[in-house]
Parts: sequence; structure tokens; C-alpha cells
Amino acid sequence: MSNNPVQLKNKRWIYLLSFCLINFISGALYIWSVFAAPFASYFNQLNGTELTSSDLSSVFGLAAGLTPFLMLAGGYINDRMGPKLVVALGGLAIGVGYLICGYADSPSLLYIGYGLFVGVGTGMVNGCTINSAVKFFPDRRGFAGGLVTASLGIGAAALPFLVNALVVSIGISDACIIFGLGSAILICLLTLFTAKCPDDFANEFCDSPKAASVSGIETNWIGMIKSTLFIPLFVLFVTGSTMGLMLISSISGIANHQIGLGMTASAMAVSVISIANTLGRFISGTASDKFGRVPTLMFMLLLAIAGFVLLLWASPTSAWLFFTGTIFVGICYGSFIGTYPSLVADEYGNKNNSVNFSVMMLGYSIGGFGGPQLLKWAQQAGSYDRAYLICITAAALGIICGVIYLLIKKHQLSAASFS
Repeated sequence: MSNNPVQLKNKRWIYLLSFCLINFISGALYIWSVFAAPFASYFNQLNGTELTSSDLSSVFGLAAGLTPFLMLAGGYINDRMGPKLVVALGGLAIGVGYLICGYADSPSLLYIGYGLFVGVGTGMVNGCTINSAVKFFPDRRGFAGGLVTASLGIGAAALPFLVNALVVSIGISDACIIFGLGSAILICLLTLFTAKCPDDFANEFCDSPKAASVSGIETNWIGMIKSTLFIPLFVLFVTGSTMGLMLISSISGIANHQIGLGMTASAMAVSVISIANTLGRFISGTASDKFGRVPTLMFMLLLAIAGFVLLLWASPTSAWLFFTGTIFVGICYGSFIGTYPSLVADEYGNKNNSVNFSVMMLGYSIGGFGGPQLLKWAQQAGSYDRAYLICITAAALGIICGVIYLLIKKHQLSAASFS
């Protein structure tokens, strides 16, 4: 090891804090619905169109869909060179993306600025920070992964207030420019307090019961795809991602249309689901260390089913049902994002976890593209009920995948005990 293990055990907490702050800033990706309505109004005034925030939801879909692909590229570099370069480049891409949005005079530039650059930058940043944190904490993978991913949710909960204040005071265009410059500068500065985790750092925790409990294999992404556990884990991730991203992409518009909230109250719905998202990441990361990753996720899917049932019942006279259902779904979605980095490391090892997790995150890409499209299709029918029912079905499918995973895992452990 090129670094003193004792010093690294202390420094890793500084690195963890830096990873959390970086993710806090990049959490702005998930507040698109706060940007969407002002942009729709701005373009309508500028071009005489009749756009709504839902018409711009596919901008978020593109950004969310691209994120895992850049996590894959960033993860490959991170495994070899560490997070400094990739996170800095990602921060610059995020800044450029918001600058392009600031000068946009049509939705096409939003696709380039937000959909492409912000999505690319966020993917590079998140892939490095999440996986680096998990590598530095082999004894507390769920905790570290949950805390860093929770920081995304905290950013998504807090930043809408900053963005709204900027939009009200200086307009949507200047708000994007200032926000982009600030994000790029802060992310690049925070890279000074990050480092690459040595490949053999986990050996320092061989005596830790939590680290020793990992029963998976050490393999690269090819071995992961060939494993019998990959398909149930991948499909499970798709189900959790799709339902969460469907709501996050347009929660402000959904609140406005389904229960008649004004724009200010609809923006509050963004913060509500973001806070729930954050709680899900932190709670599940810690709980999964104790109760197991997949059992925790299966419980969260049951919670999501209850949430979508409440959303089906929600109306302008029962807004509390809407917000309660939103909280349940947000917690479930956050649990998937908070638990999967540790789950992948448990099953397929620490060394190649950045790339392995990025490949698994292609399931998030499916959710990023599919969730907003599902919502748009449902809205054309004049109701969100169809989308909610499909999400309930998807959650049930996810639970089945969890059962299949547990059965395969039980068989593998039994076979290993007799070998």
C-alpha cells in the first residue's frame, strides 16, 4: 500500500465528507421539475408556444438515461486512477450544461445542456463518489453507500429553494448561469479532498465481522453478467428505478394536475419526495448492513405498493393521501439507490466495483427513459391511474425477483458448505 493504513483509516472520513458534499451539489439533477415550469413559461412567452412542464419531462429522461453510461466510463477510470480527474471533469460538464440552458431559446438546447451535459457530468461524479466511498468502508458498506447517495437526495430537497429564489429574483436564464458556475467551482475545489482507495485496503478489515460476512466472488463485469444472480438483481433494480424516476421527473406537474396544487405548493412536492428519497437511502443503507440487502429492498417494494395505492385514491380533497403515497414511493426509490452499490460489492467484489456497479446502473437507464414516457402515456388518457397500476405490477415483479435471488443464494451457500 502506498499510504499508511492507519492514516487512511482516519483520512477516509474526510474523503467521505467530500464525496457527500460533491453529491449534494450534483443532486440538482433530480429537481428538473423546478426548472421545467419556468422554462416552459419562458419559451411560451418567447416563441408563442403552449408548452407545459410535462412536455419537457423527456429532458430529464435523457439526463437520467445517460447517467449510468457515464458512470461506466467514469468507473473504469476511477478503478485505475482515482476520483480526482473524473469528478473534476464531471463538475465542469455540469457547469457547461447549466450555462447552455441559461442561453437556451428553445427546448432543443435544453436537451443538449441539461439532458446531455448535466446528465453526463452527474454520471461521472456519482459513479466515482459512490464507489470510492464503498471501497474506503469495506466494514460499513451499507452505511457509506447510503450516506453518499443520501447526499444526492439532501441536495434535491434543499436546492429547489435556492433555485426558486434565483428564478424569482433574476429569471430562469440567469439563474441557470449562476447556478452552473457555482456548481462547477465547488465540485472542482472539493476534488482536492478526495483520493484513490488502494486495491488492498479491504485487507485491513479482515478481522471485521461485517467485512468478513461478504460471501460473493471477486470478478469483473463480464463475470458478473454471466453469474446466475445477475438477471434477478438487474430486473429488481429496473423495477425500483422506473417507478421512482417516473414520479421524480414530473412530481410538480402531477401535484398540480391531480390534486390542484398551485406552483408554490407543487414545488413543495419536489422537496417532499426528495426528503423521502434521502431518508430511504440512509435508512436502507444502514438497515441492509443488519438485515440483508435484498430483504430490505423487498420490504421497500411493499411500501411502494402501498404508496401507489394511496396515489390512486388521492384527490383535491385528500391531498394528504397524495403526499403520503409520494413519501412511500420516494423512500423505496432511495433505498434502491442507497443499497445497490453495497449489494454489488458484496456479490462481485471490491476491486472492480466501480465498473460493475455502473453496468448494473444500466437498469437505472431503462427507468430514466421508461418512467417519464410511462407518465406521458398515462397523462394522454387523462389520468395517472394507468401509470400507478403498472408501477404496482412492477413492484410485485421486483418482489418475485427478490425471492428468486434469495433461493439461488441459499442454494449457492448450501453447495459451498458441502464442497
